[in-house]
Amino acid sequence: MKKSFKTLCIILTVVVTGTLITACSSNHDRSDIRIGVVTGTTFGEKIKEYSKIKEVKLYRDDNLNLQELVNKRIDGAVTDRLVGLYGIKQANFKTLKLAGDLIYTETIAAAVRKDDDSLRQAINQAIGSMISDGTYAKISNKYFGKNILDGVKYKKTVLKDVSTKNEPAKDGSLARVKKAGKIVFAMSGGYPPFNFISAADQLTGFDVDIGKEVAKRLGVKYESVTTDWSGILEGLRSGRYDGILGSMAVTPERLKVIDFTDPYYYSGAQLIVPKDSKIKSINDLK
Repeated sequence: MKKSFKTLCIILTVVVTGTLITACSSNHDRSDIRIGVVTGTTFGEKIKEYSKIKEVKLYRDDNLNLQELVNKRIDGAVTDRLVGLYGIKQANFKTLKLAGDLIYTETIAAAVRKDDDSLRQAINQAIGSMISDGTYAKISNKYFGKNILDGVKYKKTVLKDVSTKNEPAKDGSLARVKKAGKIVFAMSGGYPPFNFISAADQLTGFDVDIGKEVAKRLGVKYESVTTDWSGILEGLRSGRYDGILGSMAVTPERLKVIDFTDPYYYSGAQLIVPKDSKIKSINDLK
């Protein structure tokens, strides 16, 4: 009897201990997920909707974000899909993979100050002519091996008060740029392959080449500045530069304080994880 009772106690102990371990493991899985995003992007707020994410860690640029993932200081990173694909191709990011489909899509355009309509219209014309004459495709092939607008349903940016926004503008913003003889575009400088510092210590990338071509078609010189993404909108509004051509997504919140040109590419938010991760898609984090 004593032996049977002792055996029963051992069995109960194993079962209870196993249950506790499973529960703790489950709770660990649910509460310890850390995801990295770049500060000032649209990704951070969206992924807060996923209950298994304990912490959203903010980084100044995607180089650092992906490097932290490579070093496994975070469990995943959410960034632009095209940026992720480019990063994975780099030597030190080969341990990473895309996890599942896009979380959501984004429309990317150049930003200008409110009421800088003549400048916005001139940039629209430049982007449109680049697309139609094949220059855009050449620039795209240089960085992605294909025209990233192929197969995309292209839509022009629709701003409020279309009746006046689409009429030939009479404001002095384009004249201001022409008089200065240059157009100054801002970007983060840490968003390869769109804008980043090369091994030769030069700012380069898809955004830079698009900006240079826009400047050429406006008949002015191209100038770029790098700035922290979290303050880039205020820099534009205060007149530190003429526009932002640095992979900024069009959002309703941003449209309240700035205007956007027609798009120059489309992409979307992508979850990236280490190849040995058990996370298969963003749905695993719900």
